[in-house]
Amino acid sequence: AVAAAVAVLALTACGRGQTAQPSAASSAAASGTEASSAASGTASGKDTLIVAKQSDPSGLDPHVVTDAAAIICIENMYDGLFEYSTTYGDVEKALVEDYTVEGDTHYIFKLRQGVKFHSGREMKAEDVVYSIQRIIDQGVRASHFEQIESMEAADDYTVDITLKEPFAPFLTYLAHPMNAIVDKDVVEANGGSLAKADGGSSAFKLENWTPGSQLDLVKFDEFWNAKDTTVPKVVFKTIEDATARSTALRNGEVDMIMDVTEQEVAVMKSSQDVVIESVPGTFWEYLGMNCESQFLSDPKVREAVSYAIDREMINKAVKMGNATILADANIPPTHAAYVGNNKFAARDVEKAKSILAEAGYKDGDITVTIKAGSDWQYQVDAAQMIKQQLADIGIKAEVSAMESGLFFDDLNKGNFDMTVCGWSGFVDEDEYVYNLFKTGGAYNQQLYSNPEVDELLEEGRRTLDETARTEVYKKIQTILEDDCPMAFLYMNNYAVAMRNN
Repeated sequence: AVAAAVAVLALTACGRGQTAQPSAASSAAASGTEASSAASGTASGKDTLIVAKQSDPSGLDPHVVTDAAAIICIENMYDGLFEYSTTYGDVEKALVEDYTVEGDTHYIFKLRQGVKFHSGREMKAEDVVYSIQRIIDQGVRASHFEQIESMEAADDYTVDITLKEPFAPFLTYLAHPMNAIVDKDVVEANGGSLAKADGGSSAFKLENWTPGSQLDLVKFDEFWNAKDTTVPKVVFKTIEDATARSTALRNGEVDMIMDVTEQEVAVMKSSQDVVIESVPGTFWEYLGMNCESQFLSDPKVREAVSYAIDREMINKAVKMGNATILADANIPPTHAAYVGNNKFAARDVEKAKSILAEAGYKDGDITVTIKAGSDWQYQVDAAQMIKQQLADIGIKAEVSAMESGLFFDDLNKGNFDMTVCGWSGFVDEDEYVYNLFKTGGAYNQQLYSNPEVDELLEEGRRTLDETARTEVYKKIQTILEDDCPMAFLYMNNYAVAMRNN
């Protein structure tokens, strides 16, 4: 679950602004109850858990945000109908008391009664219908619910949803921590926005937010699962500088650092007062290639680039060797849909040169710019290494480290040749590939298009048999290996550092 929490930045595909940078990546399941579980071991008499993060939340609206910094905070404030379980890939009931499915497309959800929003008003079925429709209207995760044909509040505690056709990831998407149920009255009282408001019902409610500094949450005494909340207050502090973060933890100024970088781990691992826990994550990094740019529109050039990259060398230099190399596509070895072809397991400079020659290019013909977000120095460092490695096959590359806002703007506009970025998967296979590689997909910044992949992506959504569905996603990844809209680099672990109390 902690791994999931990180995974999240899922909109643009890179740092932590509009895309999916270590968020959500990640992952996305450090819910309020999980944060409070971590807090239960705090020192006697301590009533505030202080958590340091690398960046400030972009806002507090679950249906709009995509950056991990925001999601980590928000998921402590909001609940959904379902939530991720401690078994990766499974979900369990949250605001739903019980449910039935008729004919693979008709879902009847019975809601928990007596669930209170932070406003004090009881949650009703009309809030659920309103929330799902709002997610669709906001557009950020609209594809999660595009198969809904009809939806109604049958009574105060019953929601009926009928789908157009069977949709395999439906319950998993209902468990996505940002597909939360919101207080309809609070949204409308704030002009339709929850950017700075609290319409949640989970373990903690908003006390104060000072942008650029800290977010204060206090225990919600009427939380429906309040027995799991043991800490009175949680403070999320924004500390952008890695040295300052690790110093604050070692000095006891903060109790925990979310999403610890490899450099921070190296600095803190010898501290007797600090404990570091790491689990397999879902935040992966890649070299994105614009499939409509001058040279990279040729899949042979993209394939040559993928062979030219020394993933292990970059992993050792940038990640201290702690990441898991992605030698295929982006679904990791920890997932049932991992393909395991190992096409790019080893660097092959001669093969890369041969492919370029076959495509009609010689040394110096190809010139590209690699863009990276300056807020993520490890990605800038990876870009510099890739620049040197591409020189070995005759491709001239320059690295442009850009301010994050401009960087994401360029990515969303397709204004790049190559980019070093990160993204987070969550639980379902669909989340790893659909919006990133579907023609016209919400996060398809590489402008990739393959009709066969499009059809397989739809087939994966329709296929309910788990074994058959897994095979569909393995086919998708095999095609992605050949088309190379991205040169997949590595999957990161998700680490948290905390005081030993």
